[in-house]
Amino acid sequence: MPPIQFILICTLLCPILVWHDIVYLPQQHYCYVTSMYSRGLLWVFFNAYGSPLLVLSFIYLRITIFLHRQLNNQTLIVKQRQERDVIVIQRIIIIVGLLMTLGIPAVALLIMFYTTGEEYPLFSRIEWFFVSLSILGLVLSLVIITPQLKSIILKTFQHNRVVPLAGTLTGSIPIRHKTTTS
Repeated sequence: MPPIQFILICTLLCPILVWHDIVYLPQQHYCYVTSMYSRGLLWVFFNAYGSPLLVLSFIYLRITIFLHRQLNNQTLIVKQRQERDVIVIQRIIIIVGLLMTLGIPAVALLIMFYTTGEEYPLFSRIEWFFVSLSILGLVLSLVIITPQLKSIILKTFQHNRVVPLAGTLTGSIPIRHKTTTS
């Protein structure tokens, strides 16, 4: 899959190179598509947010239609599998919603730029901050949402502790009583 993804990404980003929308930003010391080139910015936005969201929405819609077409008299195993699938889809929607929410500040700054004509001086830094924040949020949400991954992480942070039984005193020495029968 990685070679296919690499070829797909290079193919999708070629128009930006052809349009010459990538420029050097001297204040930040890197190359990027600036907000002055709306065509390149819209192309990046569509490929980064739009197309993945459309594909996920299409998949979610198809699964929802499939689940509604199923008969009501299903076996218990099939119902449990479908409930598990719905939970997985809900988790995917939560993660995508989180990532989309963290893109809102950059969109707000972009709208401000197009209405006022002035680019906010820290636009690219704020944009990259929220990109890094969304990656951090993605990692944390994957750990929290995936039960198997959550148990693996929790096992690494739990230490083996000796816990006394209920009713015994800590630090006491057991005493034997000698009983005699007469």
